[in-house]
Parts: sequence; structure tokens; C-alpha cells
Amino acid sequence: MQYALFYAEGPDALPYVPADDNVGEWVDEVVARGVSEYGERLRPGHDATTVRVRGGEVLVVDGPFSEAKEAIGGFDVVDVRDLDEAIEIASKHPVAAFGRVEIRPFVQWPGAEPGARIVPEGFAERAPQGRRYLMLVVVDPTGERSDADGAADATDDDPEAWVREMDGRGVRQFGEVLRPPSDATFVRRRNDEVLVTDGGFAEAKEWVAGFDLLDVQDLAEAIEVAAKHPMARGGAIELRPTWPFDVHGDQVARAESEADAWARRHEPAASEALEGVSR
Repeated sequence: MQYALFYAEGPDALPYVPADDNVGEWVDEVVARGVSEYGERLRPGHDATTVRVRGGEVLVVDGPFSEAKEAIGGFDVVDVRDLDEAIEIASKHPVAAFGRVEIRPFVQWPGAEPGARIVPEGFAERAPQGRRYLMLVVVDPTGERSDADGAADATDDDPEAWVREMDGRGVRQFGEVLRPPSDATFVRRRNDEVLVTDGGFAEAKEWVAGFDLLDVQDLAEAIEVAAKHPMARGGAIELRPTWPFDVHGDQVARAESEADAWARRHEPAASEALEGVSR
């Protein structure tokens, strides 16, 4: 079974200690076991861009869709025997020691080809053509869709039409719908004890219903792609740039060198990027 693993601090997070970060060992293990399909670290929450369409107008803001502390810091897609193996793998990730790991199963579509992969074979070795963004598709139960957001084209109410267009353009690399937060499991490790709880981490009303990995020219193109997704009307789309790093490198030195990245936004301002969409 395939699962998405999302990494976050959570409200009960402990201090992150770079010297204890053994992410390289974790990656080596999941690769050796043949369960890893793909994973990425994401830039901090202040480098997120949230896209909504309301009244036919594209609205963008700097930052994530939710102010909750549980902002996602990275993800992996794994293919394992069952939930028990997913929990075991998640519990060994360094984030589980100070934050928590959310395990989310993917929707199993009727008639889907048995053994079909979420991530294309060999994708982990494929170099980006532009800039990669994780596009989080967010449900907002309080969101309202006006008549002005109605079907302007075929992609407005048909996610499959959006997928076909973005696959045809070559900007969508892969993606899938997730089962709801009620089917989530989150994992922490405290004092060598593995703690497992049902339900997703965020207590906010919004929740991530799926994701797609984009490979685009810049933030302006990512916004344009996100604004066409049906969930932008009544929901929200969060764009998070990926943040590659050497998992086998010196994590203490990396943390010191990245201090500036945690202090301020490095992405273009969302309003400026939106101007590039309209031109």
C-alpha cells in the first residue's frame, strides 16, 4: 500500500537538535528496503504562497493556508505492506523524535490498475527542468463559491480535465487524492517510546485533500496552474517550493548555514508574482 508521510513540528514539539539528525541513515534504510518512491524537504512556511479564486478573481497571499503550527516541512511517498510497516518507518524518521509524522493513505479508485504507482518509475533520479513546488489541495468547509466562479472552461469543475491539461503541458509530475483526516495516523517518538494516534495533526478547519508536484518556470506559472484547479474555488491551494539538501551531509553545519532562510521570505512576493500571471 502507498502512503504519504508528512512531517511537521506540532504543538508539542521539542527543540530540534541538528547533531541528532540521522536523516541520511533513515533514507538509506527505506531505499535499501525498496519502499521509498520519492520525498522532498519543503521551504519554511513563510515561503509558501496560498491561492484562492473568489468571485472570479485570483487572490494570493504570502504564507500557508493555515496559521497553525503544524505547517508541513516535508513529505515522502512510500509503498509498504500495510499501515504497521508505515508506522514503523515513520517512527524512525528524525522528525518523529521532536515533531510528528502524519501518515495519510491515498484514495483507492475503483478499477485502478493493481500496483499502479503514485510516483513514476525512476522519477527520483530525474533532474528538475525548472522549479519544483508541492501543490497542496486544501478543503475549506467554510469556503463559499459564487456564481462568478462558475464554469468558465472545462477545467473549472473537472479535476481530471485539470490533470490532463497540466500533464500535457509537462508541469504536473505526479499527484493523487488523499483519504480524509479521519483515516490519518500520526506518529511521535518520545523517550524511545513510539506514540501512535488516529487522526491528522491539524485542528484547523482546513485540511489537505491531495497534492501534486509541479515543475514550472517560476512562482508566477505555479500560481497560474494553481488558480485553474477546481479546489481554488471555495477551497485553497498552497504552493510550497521544495528545498533539496544533502541528507548525508553535516546537519549541524547545514542548520547554521540556513539560519537566514528561517528568518525571512525568499520567494517573490505573491502579489508581484500574480502580476506576472496577468501579463
